Amino acid sequence: MTLVDPLGRILTEIRDDPTVAAITTRIRGGEPAPGDALGAGSYLPFVVLTRLGGARLKRCPIQEVRLLAKCYATTAPNAAILAGAVSDAIHAKGHRITAAGVAIFGSFDDGGQGATRDPDTQQWHEDLIVQVNAGTELLT
Repeated sequence: MTLVDPLGRILTEIRDDPTVAAITTRIRGGEPAPGDALGAGSYLPFVVLTRLGGARLKRCPIQEVRLLAKCYATTAPNAAILAGAVSDAIHAKGHRITAAGVAIFGSFDDGGQGATRDPDTQQWHEDLIVQVNAGTELLT
C-alpha cells in the first residue's frame, strides 16, 4: 500500500484561491519551475510546497502530513502578504474529498518564521508550515 499524498490537493487549493491568484499563479510542488527563481531586479512572486514528513495514527487510517510553503516575493513585506494569502487559503478548512478520493479532514497554518532571503538568488521569502490531516488510503 502507498500512502495518499495530499500535497497536490493543497497545491490546487492555494493556486485556485482568488487572493493568492491575484498575487501569483506560480504555485509549485517540490521546486521552482524554470523562470521562477530569477536574479535581482527580475524577482517574481511564487510559492513552492514541499513535504516535511508525516506520521500515521496508530489505530486508524489517518495521517498528519506537514508541508512547507515557501512564499517568494519581490520584497520582505510582499513575501509576508503572499504568505498571509496562502495561510488564508488553507487555514482551518474542514472536511473535503477530492474527485480522486483523497480525504482531507482539515488543514492548518502551523506557523513559520519571518521573511528571509534565499541564499542563492537573494530573493525574499516567508515560510509557513501547513499541517494536513488526511486519510492514508483513497476512498472509492
